[in-house]
Amino acid sequence: MNSGLMTLAGHRIRWHRQRVRFLVVVAAAFVLVPAASAWTPIPGAVDNTAEPSMLETNAGTLLVSFESHSANTIAVARNHGTPKIVVANDPIVGRTQLVQQPSGAIQLYYPNLQGVARLTSTDDGQTWTGPIQTQSNRSSDVTGAAVAPDGTPYFVQEGTGYVIVWRGLNGEASNNVFTRCCGYAASIAIDTAGLVEVGFYSNADPDGTFLYEHLNPDLSVAGSTALKPTAPHDDRVPLVADRSGHMFTAWPPGYPTATGISVVPFAGGTPAGDGITFRGTFGGTFSGSDPHAALAVDQQDRLWAVWTAGGAVHVARSRSHGQHFGAVVSAPVPSLVGTPYEVSAAPVSAGVGKIDVIVNNGSSLVEQTVLPGLSVRVSKTTKTLGKKTVVTRFAQALDDGFGVPGAVFHIAGRTIKADASGKAKVPRGSGKAAAAGYAGASFRVP
Repeated sequence: MNSGLMTLAGHRIRWHRQRVRFLVVVAAAFVLVPAASAWTPIPGAVDNTAEPSMLETNAGTLLVSFESHSANTIAVARNHGTPKIVVANDPIVGRTQLVQQPSGAIQLYYPNLQGVARLTSTDDGQTWTGPIQTQSNRSSDVTGAAVAPDGTPYFVQEGTGYVIVWRGLNGEASNNVFTRCCGYAASIAIDTAGLVEVGFYSNADPDGTFLYEHLNPDLSVAGSTALKPTAPHDDRVPLVADRSGHMFTAWPPGYPTATGISVVPFAGGTPAGDGITFRGTFGGTFSGSDPHAALAVDQQDRLWAVWTAGGAVHVARSRSHGQHFGAVVSAPVPSLVGTPYEVSAAPVSAGVGKIDVIVNNGSSLVEQTVLPGLSVRVSKTTKTLGKKTVVTRFAQALDDGFGVPGAVFHIAGRTIKADASGKAKVPRGSGKAAAAGYAGASFRVP
C-alpha cells in the first residue's frame, strides 16, 4: 500500500454496438502537502529530554503535562491555554503521564524524591488535588501509563536493570519485566480484552532491539517479540490500543541509521502482519536521531502515525485499523524552531478529526495542529459508438480510501464540487483538491 501508486486494469463492457473502457489510477496515494497552521511556542523552558504527556479527555479537552528541570516544576496546559504549575519545588522532576479512568477521573503520575506520586482531577483538568504517594519508591521518569477496561491504572518506569510495571491506582502490584541492562523509553497499553502489553528499546543486543512484551495477569512476561535491527532510541516507544481489539507499535528499521518508520499491528499478543512502512522519501532520508515517532488513537478509532524526517514532522492517518493509511501531511520545522528532539501527539476527534503535535526543540516546546490529508483517484471511461469515441474523466477525493463528500476540485480554471462519494467529472490538466477539515492535494488528469 505504501508504493504511492495503484492501478486497476481496465475491463470492457459490451452493450449492443457500444464499448466502454474504464481505467483507474490512484494519484497522490501518499502526498506531501503543507500542514494547516504554524508552530506555536508553549510558555516555559525545558531541556531536550522533556517529552510531554498528551491526553484527549472524554469531553474532548486537550491536556498536556510536562516538566521543567530549570524551574523544578510540573505544569499542565488545557486546550492550548497558558500552562499552570501543578507541582512546584520538585528537585528531581521527570517525565509525567496523564490517563483518564472510565469514571472521568484524570490521574497525573510523576516522579518526586519519594518515588512516584499522583494528582487527580475530577473536573476535566481544570483543578487538581493531591499529591498522593504511590507504592513506587523509584524516582525515575514515569514513561508510560494506561487504563484497563475495568478502570485500573497501570504505569511503567525504566532504568538500569529494570522495566517495572505498576498496577493499581497507587501501584499496589508490580513486576520487573526486563532485568537485563538496559531497557529504555518504555510504554504500556491495554487492549479491549484487558491484555497488558509493554514496548521499549533495549541495547542489550549489539544492533539494538525494539521489544514488545505481553503480560500474564500476575504481570509476568507471557511472550515477547523483537523488532530489529534498529537505530538507537531513547524517547518513548510508540504503543497504543484502539477500541476494536487492535494494538499498534511503531519502530524504525535499519542500523545504525533508520531506513523508515514501520507501524505494526498486534492481536492477542502477537504481530498481525508486517504492518505499513513509511520510507525516507517523505521529507528526505532519515539521519541522526530521526525518526522520533508517536502514535495516537482518537475517539472514532482512527489511528494516527507521527514521525520526524528531513527537517519536518510527518503525519498519516488510518481509518482501516492500520491496514493502510491516507495521504502523508508534512509540517516543516523551520530553523527558528530548531532540531526536533522529542515528539508527542494527541488527537482531536471532533468533526473529520485532526491531531495536535508537540516538538521539543532542545530548550522549549512548540505546538501545531495538523489536518488529515487527501488523496485523489483519477479515472476515465472511453465509450465507442460507431466511429465516435467519447472520453469522460473523473476525480475522486479520498481519505484512506474512503470518499470525502463535498470535496472541491480546482482544475483548468474551473471549480467543480464532488458528489456524496467525493467524485466528480473533471477536464484534463493539473489541479488541486480541497475539503473542509483536510489538507489539500495536487493531482493531474491525463
